[in-house]
Amino acid sequence: MKTLNLFLLRNAYITALLSFLTMHNPTVNAQGTGSDNLLSLNPNTVKMTINGNGYSDQTYVIVVPGSTFGFDSQYDAYKLMGIFEAPQLYSIISCCNLSVNAIPQLYTNMTVQLGFKVGATTNYTITTEGLYTFGADTSVTLHDTKENVILNLKTDSVYTFVGEPSDASTRFKLHFNYPVRLSLKLFLEGPYMGSNMATALNNNDELPLNQPFNVSPWNYSGTESVTSIPNSDIVDWVLIETRDTTTAALADETTRVERQAAFLLSDGSIVGLDGSTLPEFTGVIKNDLFVIVHHRNHLPVLSANPVVASGGIHSYDFTTSDAQAYGGSSALKNLGGGNYGLISGDGNADGSINTNDKISLWDLIVGKKGYESADYNLDGQVNNIDKNDLWFENTGESSQLP
Repeated sequence: MKTLNLFLLRNAYITALLSFLTMHNPTVNAQGTGSDNLLSLNPNTVKMTINGNGYSDQTYVIVVPGSTFGFDSQYDAYKLMGIFEAPQLYSIISCCNLSVNAIPQLYTNMTVQLGFKVGATTNYTITTEGLYTFGADTSVTLHDTKENVILNLKTDSVYTFVGEPSDASTRFKLHFNYPVRLSLKLFLEGPYMGSNMATALNNNDELPLNQPFNVSPWNYSGTESVTSIPNSDIVDWVLIETRDTTTAALADETTRVERQAAFLLSDGSIVGLDGSTLPEFTGVIKNDLFVIVHHRNHLPVLSANPVVASGGIHSYDFTTSDAQAYGGSSALKNLGGGNYGLISGDGNADGSINTNDKISLWDLIVGKKGYESADYNLDGQVNNIDKNDLWFENTGESSQLP
């Protein structure tokens, strides 16, 4: 029997003396009730145990206000490697490897780099405990970069895999994520009136109660619906899409994380189904967050820059400059008065404004009233204004999505 690690945790949250033991058989145990105390005395504690090849090892990640993301002698514990045959699991920080890694807080899209080492090729199991201490709105996921598996530890806390001595020590990452609350602002060219947008479809009870993006080309299967339109300032439905990548140029379909239908208000803000609160997204973002907004007859737009958090809210304003959109002036139209908006006229939503949007749509339904794809100014009527002021003016424009 060999002692792997001995540490003393001292603060108002933790008083526990742990000694990790390695034994040739099923588990590594803490002396007395130390490991249980660590979980019970400190909320937001993740305990991870790796089993395999007849040995076990444990590591902890603990949220301790007053600690830092570096090494804290009063909270953290160095990792002392055990015998070659035993699996090793630990945290990697800039200076060193830790058995106990205290961090000051959680934030959206937070990653803890785990360290991993095994001495034999065989099956190993990582079991995670303590997840009940985290709030319901916090997701905790394990990312196996070798197998490209992302495991929601709150619903599946046991992960079995094949480990090899040649595996990268950085094979595993631990992700913490709060729901992303998006505060987005954009204008649509069609209903724009100089400082805000008209709500004619809403005023005339033409807006559908179910999200309209369940058809091609979006084929979105979301169940967003309302029993009545919740806000008189709603202009129309939009479809928000989050993408996870490092630059806007790489934000193609393969980087899509999540989609959600929401409401666009006359002042350009986007709200959830209650007509007032911000939309929330729970998908894991491992790189940077980019956002796409779709409308049924305007060209879609992609944020040119990552959407970053301030005060717990991720905000992005597409109205202030065409540089806010990937593709610049080809993606947003100058509406005057320093405002920019999505380009109208793509009635068939194929990403191009061309003769098909007139011949195959406008020509067939001109004169109709209601919620129509060729109603390019969203006033509830398909007429010459849609054709002459919007479709004709924008013919030749196309989507700038990568």
